[in-house]
Amino acid sequence: MAYNLEVLLDEVIKEYGYNKGYIKPNIRWSNFNRLYSFGEYRYWDNTIEISPFLNDKRIDVETLKSVIYHEYIHQEYSEHNKDFNKREGLFPNVRKHNKILEDFFDEIEELPPREVRLTIEYKENLTFCILNGVKIEEYLLAFYACNGNYYIDLGKNIKLPFSNSSGTSHDVIWLVEGDDLYYLAGISKDVKFSNARKAASLKPFYSDKFSYQAIASIESTSLFMDIGCTIPYNLLPGQKDLGIFLLKDIKDFSAKDVINYINSYDFDLHDVGFSKKALYDIAPLIEEDYKKLIKLAYKEKDSMRAIWIANKAKLEKECFETKFCLADCLLEGLLFEAALEEYIDLQNIDHENEEINQRIIDIKNIITGLK
Repeated sequence: MAYNLEVLLDEVIKEYGYNKGYIKPNIRWSNFNRLYSFGEYRYWDNTIEISPFLNDKRIDVETLKSVIYHEYIHQEYSEHNKDFNKREGLFPNVRKHNKILEDFFDEIEELPPREVRLTIEYKENLTFCILNGVKIEEYLLAFYACNGNYYIDLGKNIKLPFSNSSGTSHDVIWLVEGDDLYYLAGISKDVKFSNARKAASLKPFYSDKFSYQAIASIESTSLFMDIGCTIPYNLLPGQKDLGIFLLKDIKDFSAKDVINYINSYDFDLHDVGFSKKALYDIAPLIEEDYKKLIKLAYKEKDSMRAIWIANKAKLEKECFETKFCLADCLLEGLLFEAALEEYIDLQNIDHENEEINQRIIDIKNIITGLK
């Protein structure tokens, strides 16, 4: 079977209308085993990705088009709000098609080899870290995304089983405890641990406070979006109650087999390398008036979409107004270092702007508190 996604997208747009003010998106099959979702619309590069499992003769063309339509209208609506649901309702038998898709995905057992975008190396100081007190369905709450990093709360103060000298980093496998096994929540490379649990505050801009004992770059972290990768209880050493142990502590299993198993797992991993690249992408909007784009950026509720709209405004005309808008949007998206760069540029333009000067001071204080 070989469905032509370009043709089907054109049919969807012709039958159900185009997204006013937007450039037509690209469309392609995902190059990894997308089982967590039927598809995804990527605003930052204006692309619809469809699960490769739907390129199957058992999937009716109308069912596939329902997925394409769903992702296409995500170009206009980032969330499943009432406006999104109203628009989606224009497609006949949406619930029926969704049930067909869910049943089809439930029957998938064999996963073909696909691209794995982040792997870990076999080495003795590879670290297994248990997220204490975290329910499997809420494991993402242990990862606070901020300033291009994940700040990971280990659930309690963990005594580290290694010397934590300055600059030392570890590759980490994140675990969540189940009834009789451990679920793998994700992997990270070059994680920095602190000797004690820390608390961070984002005041005066936000009321958010969070605890953490490890910092991992979003760029070098893959979070398993559906938890199907597990390891047995008896893999862990007797000191597992400490919440952290090293690969060299594994005694009754082949450690290499364990790592090979984890590295073969590609079940909807985080899009590694997305963050820094996407930071400089622009919104797929037709609008070219920078003043109108500034208004759209401030109106946008999704912080990353606001950044991409502000990027387009700056592309159309780089000036104080567009740079100020972009700095504000970066700050709203908790991207403090990137926002600081923009505010410093603004300060060079207007040395006496008290608002900008104060924001620079406040952002520097937050960045210091996050290190």
